[in-house]
Amino acid sequence: MKKFFLLILLAAALPVRAELRVFACEPEWGSLLEELAADTIDVDVATNALQDVHVVEARPSLIAKMRKADLLVCSGAQLEIGWLPQLLRQAGNARVTSGAGNFMAANQVTTLDKPASVDRAGGDVHPDGNPHVQLDPYRVLATARALSARLAEPDAANA
Repeated sequence: MKKFFLLILLAAALPVRAELRVFACEPEWGSLLEELAADTIDVDVATNALQDVHVVEARPSLIAKMRKADLLVCSGAQLEIGWLPQLLRQAGNARVTSGAGNFMAANQVTTLDKPASVDRAGGDVHPDGNPHVQLDPYRVLATARALSARLAEPDAANA
């Protein structure tokens, strides 16, 4: 019985460390997050490598994960335009809607292939340029640097 109370006292004395909860839209960003801060964050990824990231259903499980997130990490440049706005609206999480809790990879680099004009005759055109920045190692490096800095903001002492 004495040992039991001693264990309780020791557990109470340990510092409590809250992990940053991150919602990643694509598995590439989930993997990058794990590499940058695996022991200090909890990552939920919306899609898998076999899915078309242009078309994702805003399922209740994704809404629940988005509701708990402290940081949203996505490709951006309207890649997730078909489902992310609806997911954000249904989750109602102001922390990730905009500002420091909203990180778009395409905003960290110069995107390529920005069309001069956009109309439906061109098919599924990305008006903000090619959002698939994860295909270029130099753009991934620039994104990783910016994401690392963003991850350090809430807990600079443990950056």
